[in-house]
Amino acid sequence: MRLAGLGALWSIATPVKLAAQAETGIFSLNLGLVVWTWILFGLTLLVLAKWVFPLIAGGLEQRHAKIQGAIDDALSARDEAKGLLSQQEAALEAARSEAREMLESARQHADGLRKEMLEEARAQQSQMLDDARREIGHERDRLREEIRRDAVDLALAASERLIRARLDAEENRRLVHDFVSDV
Repeated sequence: MRLAGLGALWSIATPVKLAAQAETGIFSLNLGLVVWTWILFGLTLLVLAKWVFPLIAGGLEQRHAKIQGAIDDALSARDEAKGLLSQQEAALEAARSEAREMLESARQHADGLRKEMLEEARAQQSQMLDDARREIGHERDRLREEIRRDAVDLALAASERLIRARLDAEENRRLVHDFVSDV
């Protein structure tokens, strides 16, 4: 049936072709050429529509799907990156806050240590002063006692010389006798 349609087409186109060959010129219209051009255009369009356009459309759909998938992946990656960025910023802020707290704690600890060391130094100083005062007091008391002993020894020595010079044997006996009787 197709062949019959092509044959009929051929029979129509042949007289048109002969008539078209009679007129030649740059602006002349060749009806046979126009008919065959439309027939070939239709066949080409039919072949393109049946086999080529579906392949092109499928390729375009695949490409569209790939591009849409890449866009969706990029959007999800961007959302994930935003989430990670906000997590990192929160972690960074937490680290900064912890560092500030650590610095403040270290500063307070250092102030406490400084105060403790000052108090300890003052206590040591006070203890040393008390020890020195006590030692000076003991030394003063020892020196006073030594001076007293020396003074007593000197007084006794002087008294002994004085008594020897003034007392005779009779006077000595009387003093000893009075002393023994008192005892």
